[in-house]
Amino acid sequence: MALVKVLVANLFAGANLQKLEVGQVYDVDDSVADKWITQAKAEKSSEKKGEKLVFEVATPSAPESKDVSGIQKQLDDALEHVKTLTDEAEAKELAHTQALKAETKRADEAEAALAAATKKDK
Repeated sequence: MALVKVLVANLFAGANLQKLEVGQVYDVDDSVADKWITQAKAEKSSEKKGEKLVFEVATPSAPESKDVSGIQKQLDDALEHVKTLTDEAEAKELAHTQALKAETKRADEAEAALAAATKKDK
């Protein structure tokens, strides 16, 4: 591990990419320190202590099950059920649209008849 003093304002490091402050001393891995020093982002420090930065690498978790045929069957069943429900909803919507058109036509005819009857009475 090496102690380095940060020289630039836009340096981020660590597992959570924390922003490093200019002038602060950090204890980092030798390879990281060498890289920062060659890029003129930091300089070696002779201070006794610095904030330790840990670089972590997350590994992907192993799949829980290699057998996906059961899950695939459930997915296929669910998709079929969704398709059935969608078809039923579309049929109901069509029936409602037709009923609305019929009611609108009946109401228009009734209004026309009422207007004609009102005209006759005058």
